[in-house]
Amino acid sequence: MNEVEGSDREPFSEAVERDCANHPGRKTLVSCGSCGKPLCPDCMVYSAVGIKCKECARLPRSATVSLKPHRLLRAVAAGLGAATAVGFAYYYILGTIGFFFLFFFVAAGIGYVIGEAVLRASGHCRGLQTAVIAAASTVWAFVVPPVIAALISVGVSWNVVVFSVSGRGVFNWVIMAVAAYLAWSRNR
Repeated sequence: MNEVEGSDREPFSEAVERDCANHPGRKTLVSCGSCGKPLCPDCMVYSAVGIKCKECARLPRSATVSLKPHRLLRAVAAGLGAATAVGFAYYYILGTIGFFFLFFFVAAGIGYVIGEAVLRASGHCRGLQTAVIAAASTVWAFVVPPVIAALISVGVSWNVVVFSVSGRGVFNWVIMAVAAYLAWSRNR
């Protein structure tokens, strides 16, 4: 009766009641889908692919997402590289054209570009580490290029340096905060 007609499958075998591997004396018909250990209801772990024992249900270390050291270095290098390039371009435009309200949109672009560079260099690993790298790189973009330009006199005046206390400097701090937040949120 258990046979399927026309098939070469053997009939279903009878289920054998065995003692639980962890609780001798408790009879069970269930076994781990991976290792075959008999399991009582207290020892069963329900997984996406069936019932497993606690040992087989644990995620392998390779399944957990972590930022490996070489990816961390790549993310830092990409963040600082993109920040330096974008920072020099931003201050060149700021020195040439002057400040205008649309620079808030430029800040969004700066945060997005640096955040995306860090995200791609890290292998699309999102987390606190990459978010900090992206935000710190964005601050780098607003602080380091104008200081370097002022030191080597490329033509960018001290008026556009982030540390200025003029009205322009305050707006620049706000723009930097917006860009850093966008880079942070892109990687978080």
